[in-house]
Amino acid sequence: DISARCSLRSTIKITAKGFSYISRSSTMIATSLLMRLSPTLFFAATHETHSFTFVPRITVRHVNIATPCGNPHNSDCVFKMTSTSDEEEEEKSPLEMALAASTTPKVVDREIKSDVPVILPSDPRFSTHGIIGDGNFTISRVGGPTKEELSNENLYEILMITCSDLEVNTLVWKCLGYRFNPDEKVWTNEEVFPKWKEKFPEPPDLIGMQRIYTKEVDQPSLKSNQQLVKSVPADNKQSLKTHLRPLGFTGYQYAELTPNKTRRAQCANWLLFYREELFGFTVEELRERRRLKNEAEEKEKQRLKDEGKEEEEGWKPPVREVY
Repeated sequence: DISARCSLRSTIKITAKGFSYISRSSTMIATSLLMRLSPTLFFAATHETHSFTFVPRITVRHVNIATPCGNPHNSDCVFKMTSTSDEEEEEKSPLEMALAASTTPKVVDREIKSDVPVILPSDPRFSTHGIIGDGNFTISRVGGPTKEELSNENLYEILMITCSDLEVNTLVWKCLGYRFNPDEKVWTNEEVFPKWKEKFPEPPDLIGMQRIYTKEVDQPSLKSNQQLVKSVPADNKQSLKTHLRPLGFTGYQYAELTPNKTRRAQCANWLLFYREELFGFTVEELRERRRLKNEAEEKEKQRLKDEGKEEEEGWKPPVREVY
C-alpha cells in the first residue's frame, strides 16, 4: 500500500501489490517515487490542476476530495474512483488513521472523465506541450531569451526549486539557440550554436525531468549536462556566488546535494555565463572577441617573458565552447 499526501486538499490511496511505502510529500516527490517503484506503474499528478492518471487494474480508494483525471494517451479514457468506509479497509497505518479521522468519506462509485490530458516527462511531447509559465518564474517558449528571464531574481528561482524542471530546460534551450515554432509545435535548431548543434540537433533534457537515475534512463541527460558544464570557462565557474550571493545564495552543503539540485545549479551557472559573455552577440562577433582575447593574452605572456617575470600557469580544464 502506498499512501501519498499529494496536496493540501487531496489525499489518495493506491494499492499496488508488492510495494509498501508511506510518504507525505509534494506531487513531484510522489510522482518520482511511484515511477521509480515500478516502470509499469504510471502515475501523474500536476500541481497546477491536481489531476491524476493511472493505468488499468490499479485500485484507487478516494479518501478525501478528488479532482478530474486524464489519460496521457487517450483523453476519452474513463475509470472509476471509489470512496471507502473504515469497514472496507483491512489495515490502516497511523498516518491513514489520522487522515481518516479528519474526514467522513462516503461510499460512492463515480466515473470521472476528463478532456484535459496529462503528459508525463517520459512523453516526447512533454517539451512542447508541458505546462510552463504558470508560477512566479518568468519564461515563455516563444522567441529568444529576454533580460527578464535572465535576471538574477529569476535565476535564483532555479536554485530554490520554485520552478519546474521543464521551465529550467526551456530557458537553457532558448539561450542555446533552439526556437519554438508555435504553429507546428516543434523546436527548431537553425539558430543553435554550431558546435552544440553538431552533438544535439534536438534540445536535450539537461535536468533529468523523469527523476529516474538509472543508466538506461538518465545517461543522455547526464551527458548533455556535462557538455554544458564543459563549455563554461574557469573564470566563470563561480558565477552563482558572484551574482546570486546578494539574494541569499551561499552554496550547497555536500550532504544536501541531489542530482536535481546539482544540475539546476550547473544550468543556472551556465545561464549566468551566457548572460555575461554571450547574450546579444552573433557567432561571428563571439569568434572575433575570442580572437582578440587570445591575442591580448599572448602579448601579455610575451611582455612578462621579456621582463623576466614569466609566471607559471596553473592547470585549467579544457573549455569546449558551444560556438
